[in-house]
Amino acid sequence: MKYCQIKNNKITAISALKRGNSAPQLVVVAPSGSGKSTLIYLLLNHRLIPFMKIGIGEKSQTTIIPCEFIFDERIEDEGSFAIKIVKKDYASKKVHMTVLSILMDLFGKNDCDTEETMDAFDDKFEQIIEPEGAMYHLGQIKDELSMEELKESLVPILDYMVDNDFRTKVRKRRDELKSKKVKLVEVRELIFEEMFEEMSEEIKRGYIRWLDNIGLVIEGRLCDSIGDELFSENMIQYSLDGGDEGKKILSVLFDPNAPYSLLIDHISVASRPRGELIEIAQEKHKGVPFRFCIRDTMGMTQTGVEAKDVSDALEIALNCKVDTILFLMSLEERDDTLTECCKVLREKREELKKKSNLDITVYLLFTKADRIVENLINKKNEGGLYIDQTTYDNNINAVIKDIKAMMDKYSDMIPKEEVGWLSMRYLKDSYILKSLTDESLRRNFEPEGLFEKIVEFSMKTLKSTLPKGVTDPLFVTALEPDMPAVQVSVDFMKISAIIDEMQYALSEDVSTVNGYVITDKTPRLHGRSVYCYWNNLMVGLGHTTRASVYGNFSINMKGLIKRMLTAYIESFKTLHDNCAVTFTADNLSDDELLKAVESLTKNDNIEAGMNPALGDRNIALQRLYEFYVNYFMNPARFALVVERVAYDMSYGNPELKQKLTAIYNGTLGYDGAMRKLQYSFQDFFGSEDFRRILIEELDSVMTDMVNKAFIVI
Repeated sequence: MKYCQIKNNKITAISALKRGNSAPQLVVVAPSGSGKSTLIYLLLNHRLIPFMKIGIGEKSQTTIIPCEFIFDERIEDEGSFAIKIVKKDYASKKVHMTVLSILMDLFGKNDCDTEETMDAFDDKFEQIIEPEGAMYHLGQIKDELSMEELKESLVPILDYMVDNDFRTKVRKRRDELKSKKVKLVEVRELIFEEMFEEMSEEIKRGYIRWLDNIGLVIEGRLCDSIGDELFSENMIQYSLDGGDEGKKILSVLFDPNAPYSLLIDHISVASRPRGELIEIAQEKHKGVPFRFCIRDTMGMTQTGVEAKDVSDALEIALNCKVDTILFLMSLEERDDTLTECCKVLREKREELKKKSNLDITVYLLFTKADRIVENLINKKNEGGLYIDQTTYDNNINAVIKDIKAMMDKYSDMIPKEEVGWLSMRYLKDSYILKSLTDESLRRNFEPEGLFEKIVEFSMKTLKSTLPKGVTDPLFVTALEPDMPAVQVSVDFMKISAIIDEMQYALSEDVSTVNGYVITDKTPRLHGRSVYCYWNNLMVGLGHTTRASVYGNFSINMKGLIKRMLTAYIESFKTLHDNCAVTFTADNLSDDELLKAVESLTKNDNIEAGMNPALGDRNIALQRLYEFYVNYFMNPARFALVVERVAYDMSYGNPELKQKLTAIYNGTLGYDGAMRKLQYSFQDFFGSEDFRRILIEELDSVMTDMVNKAFIVI
């Protein structure tokens, strides 16, 4: 392959990782079985692929550690990569939910008897180690987790239930709820959870120790496998040449059966992309280095695709600071399912645009075209025992016509330029390729077809992030190459009155506070409801319950923050009118700043109309300010700021995330954890920390958006 030279076409993998936020951000969303893992596999360069087990070809799997891959052609060495892990507190509640569900079920089925329940427990231990739905994996450390110790720790808990009249309480509560026709199993669960939270910590001590030991085992295993430096969340660069350390790191962190999802929040990797991608990008977009970040989100579903799945998936993707969403759908899905998904995609985008001014591009890519061709060819076979090349030659045009008709139908719901279809399984001697003579159609069944689409998507995404009138990012020489060229800062004092009002509304206004705290008047919450709420909170979704026995709630913390930000900072004009925002360029020399401003403004006489006494640098900064004020005055641009800050202020900020996680995991009961969580939000909203973090997030989000226009060299 021949590569043309891009300006200063050399950076290290670790520099690419540090600069990842300035690259176009694509988030790939897909139901299980749509080819998401295959897509990532096809983008990686050939040196890394053998050491990354990413679950190719497994139908019902999930990505349980979110990953982002930063690809940059300026990384010259294909065997070089940089990686960083971000840890979280050990997610003990995931294991606890599995244990608790099994224990409650067995206790009820075994006449609420401790001994009989424990006898039946042996057969369920494997479900705790490898639960349905692949919420986590403990199979690799099974030998270090004692089933006998777990059973011993559960005996005092069940004895407490028996000794404190569990069955009597169940009968009494069921009589009280007779009018609601509640099932016996629901009442048992309610009483079990109540008594579990009421019992002393001493009774639960052994069980808590067993749960915590899982975290210690995982932590020790991870640290031993990847080393102290990477374990400490540092960015580290490795090479696949001259040793096995880099190979081991990839093999450990990208093993889909490892237990590390309970300890790792997400993984970031920077490397050179596959060579074919670079070749296509350089041919189509000369002079612009090919780079993009693609985020691999959690699997949408394990069982099927429903309208709510699609809507939620788009909301989750928005919380990844996304510039473009790439939505994969398998053509093997039923036609009515695909039609419904397209309809929901269109409606969700229209809703976001109407309600929030958000205008995010969603590229819909239908995958597994080769499978649908095979199915349609089979249907057209007129009784022959064998399907051969002749069968394909005779029917391929009719089959392709059918597929095009399907695409036209789906494209009627979504802008045509945002819909594509292809195969992601490539066979050199396939009947399909041999039967097709149209080169443009052949591309749908060749890897180059996928590569061309990814290049197209990433370049369109890049251009969509640039200010109006700017067609390509600007090359600038920075004093610190791995730092932003331009920094955005918000002065708290200039908008302190606005933030005071927002804090009052969030923390003291009764109508608002009662919408998210769980008061004493609210009956006990179901553990599963709290578990679902927490999982949704982490990805920026709300949760609504409709229980008949338990207390109910409908809470969306990100939605609440978003409404408040929109109400009190209606647009960028609010910040501008209060002179609250400054744009600085301390990382650029005077000459670089002047050249950058002249390029952005398309004006080589920026001093015109300005007081010369200000000096060249201050004049350039003033013009930079004017340019980016106009940029953020665009409602769609500022809507992105609000969207991203709202998520960070409800969970995403690392400091807030740590605080909330400690409360959730540190409170063994679910009802108690939920009440503490929501009151902690009230405390946070009224605190100095809220002010500080809000300003930090505004600074960070706007700085990232501004620096999309620059390529630092």
